[in-house]
Amino acid sequence: MKKFLLGICLLLSTSLYAWEKDVLVSTPNTSLLLSAPQNGELKIVYYGEKIGMEDIPQIYDAGVSFNKPAYPVFGIECRDEAALQVKHADGNLSLDLIVTDVKTEPLANAQLTQISLKDKIYPFEVKVMYKAYTQSDIIETWTEISHQEKKPVMLQQFASAYLPIRRGDVWISHLHGSWANEGKVTTEPLTTGMRVIKNKDGARNSHTDHAEVMISLDGKQCDWCRPMLFGQLQTSRRYSRR
Repeated sequence: MKKFLLGICLLLSTSLYAWEKDVLVSTPNTSLLLSAPQNGELKIVYYGEKIGMEDIPQIYDAGVSFNKPAYPVFGIECRDEAALQVKHADGNLSLDLIVTDVKTEPLANAQLTQISLKDKIYPFEVKVMYKAYTQSDIIETWTEISHQEKKPVMLQQFASAYLPIRRGDVWISHLHGSWANEGKVTTEPLTTGMRVIKNKDGARNSHTDHAEVMISLDGKQCDWCRPMLFGQLQTSRRYSRR
């Protein structure tokens, strides 16, 4: 029995190789494969059981790749929910981000991957960060947003991270409750559309809805009888997870 955990900071030992197009980040039991072509769009290709560099061609050839934007932005070709939407100083609402650089930095118990994105027209930049832990199957991921436009830019929507989930018999579990009754579990199918989990307390994340979710990709959870994804949002304030 294997358990796959994905920590989203919202809270992969890592193996990375010379950056060409594909960036492979792996924990002891899982791998995240990203497509990051120079001056191209950053996409998530695969997340699941651990793979090696030699397996990458099979992921593409087998037709099992996600091939979804790793951080979709509102603009010309945003068909799904946008992770980032801004209003530029001139009133334009669109972004078109391309990959400009990929860096890795070894840490004491993890490896940090930084993928830099830049808009094709505006001096607007986004850094997508992946911190992969070497002793556990956890990826901590977040974004850093900056600009050098002459006037203020309004962030209308911005997400800490983004992970596409394939369609199928997908179930989601999350915790909710109130004082002295905080840990009630709700498990329900994740159907087409949008599921929103919010906490508006602003001070106590263990009250009302909690900041973590569990997702089963192959049917309803049953005491860890099948692989699951676990997501944890690191926050002490109000949040919304979609």
